[in-house]
Amino acid sequence: MNVSSSQRSSSDLQGFNDVRSMFKETLPQKSGSPWLMLFPKDGGCVLYDPKEGKKIHRNLRDFPGSRILANSGNWLLLLDSGSNLFIIDVFSEKSIPLPSLESIRSKTSKIKRVGDRKFERDDSGCIFDELSSDVVRGLLWVDKSGSEYVVVWFFDLPGHAYISFCKKGDTHYTDIPLYYPDDHWLDGLSYMVLGRDRLYISTSRRYIQVLDLSGPQGFFKDITEGKPFPMLSRYQSWDSSIAVTTSGEVLLVESDPCQRNCFRVYKKNLNVKDPDSASNTVREVYSLDGEALLLDLGFTVPANDTLGIEPDSIYFTRHYRPCQCSPCDLDICVFNLVTKSLKRFPGLDDMNLMDARWFLPGN
Repeated sequence: MNVSSSQRSSSDLQGFNDVRSMFKETLPQKSGSPWLMLFPKDGGCVLYDPKEGKKIHRNLRDFPGSRILANSGNWLLLLDSGSNLFIIDVFSEKSIPLPSLESIRSKTSKIKRVGDRKFERDDSGCIFDELSSDVVRGLLWVDKSGSEYVVVWFFDLPGHAYISFCKKGDTHYTDIPLYYPDDHWLDGLSYMVLGRDRLYISTSRRYIQVLDLSGPQGFFKDITEGKPFPMLSRYQSWDSSIAVTTSGEVLLVESDPCQRNCFRVYKKNLNVKDPDSASNTVREVYSLDGEALLLDLGFTVPANDTLGIEPDSIYFTRHYRPCQCSPCDLDICVFNLVTKSLKRFPGLDDMNLMDARWFLPGN
């Protein structure tokens, strides 16, 4: 049975009130060193400060069956047991209800709910009838005040050809196609990063597409139209994802799936004359130029020794976060790109974790 946003609000907010009070005295109001959100398999949430070695447990007993799809600072994108999406700030009472998953505005496609967790999509007469909230993935961006937000979600199934998004004030989601009959370089989805009004997509062929979402409801524009560029390295068997620097430059980040003690970072190689036919279109870099990378969020942040944000470091938990058709094991670590040193957190090994995410508290 579907639960209305008003009914959810009181119980959902009650479940998070304790979090706010617990952290009021211990959590900085401005960005500090990166923290971890930890999600044990038996439920609940633990917020962990690696710098102080402090864990604060939270039952989340008011969210049975809920799943956290994404985070943006203190804000979480949750999918509840009735397949309803909402955003909530874990340190305040603020909760933001979102349109229902079936509220898609599209000229060629529509989604119908056939159960709390089951959906059908009719795409110009072609029926996708095995859609489940279990395979819904998402991305979230929220500004520091919580006054603006962007949500992206999709069904993570092979061959599913759409992602959907909404912004504050939207009454429905807008479909973005992942299939382009006239440009196969842009077909499919390998990875995504969301930042404010920019959605960065690595396609199945590892071409980079950047979408501008800044316009009115229903607007999106491919600002790389006519000049997509592949991000291909010689280590095709390594796990890979993309990230974006504070200047807007796209990075390719790879790690060895067999032995996660090495990361490689690449930038676009401007000297490649014919990228469409090249098997290696990137150049490796050995520094993040004074920044640090929170790979879970897909963005670099300025390093700050005082706050404990280590320069040239990659804060990592797992690859393929936006797309998890092939789930990867958790590996919570900080890798220094200059010294090639790896720091793990053995104190977390006994927690039987389902997921974990780095975040900057108060950001």
